[in-house]
Amino acid sequence: MERIAVPDDYEDRIGAARAALERLPEGPLRDTAARVLDGAPPRAAVGAAAEAADRAAALAAQLMSAGFDGTDGGRVVWLRLDYTGRLGSLALSPTVDRMSNRAVAKAVEAAWDAAEAARAEHVMRAERVGADLLARCAPDPRSAELREWIARSPERFSGGTSEDDVCDAEVSLGGRLTAFRFLVPNATIDIEYEQLGAEVSAAIGLAQRRAADRLAAVVASGGA
Repeated sequence: MERIAVPDDYEDRIGAARAALERLPEGPLRDTAARVLDGAPPRAAVGAAAEAADRAAALAAQLMSAGFDGTDGGRVVWLRLDYTGRLGSLALSPTVDRMSNRAVAKAVEAAWDAAEAARAEHVMRAERVGADLLARCAPDPRSAELREWIARSPERFSGGTSEDDVCDAEVSLGGRLTAFRFLVPNATIDIEYEQLGAEVSAAIGLAQRRAADRLAAVVASGGA
């Protein structure tokens, strides 16, 4: 982020402007100029604001570049979420062919929950580190209402497209995985594990895109 350059003669310029103000006739122009000068921050305040902006940009960059990993207790599924909770990658162990559809589906859900927990912990840590920066922000009731509405929304979105789908994922309006299941009997046995992982990723990705489209439409319409 580019810093605001404060000229060396900043205070002199403010003083000269105040002197010029005294020569203005009474009226709206003088009143407006007086308000502008009264709002001119001291040099220290400008420097503090620039430092705060730099810190905020660094925290935001760190958060946006982070990935959050999760796996299940049996280490059958590994996945990574980005900072928004979107699925970035997913892999299955070759040993899934020894497990039932239900067991692997539960492993997908468990790995997701672990990644979500890591993401939530990272966000809370960032909020603690940047508590003073958050205190500088003006309250945004609309954003708070939208987050609460997303959290409470009962809407669910499927990753299924046809009767031939191998699996289906269900996500909330916020894109969080709420349920996963295989639709083909013995999918974990009959389908090669890398292909099966690709099918799982595709189903979750499609469900998340549908949720994101719905959320974007709601925001664009001004509804919530």
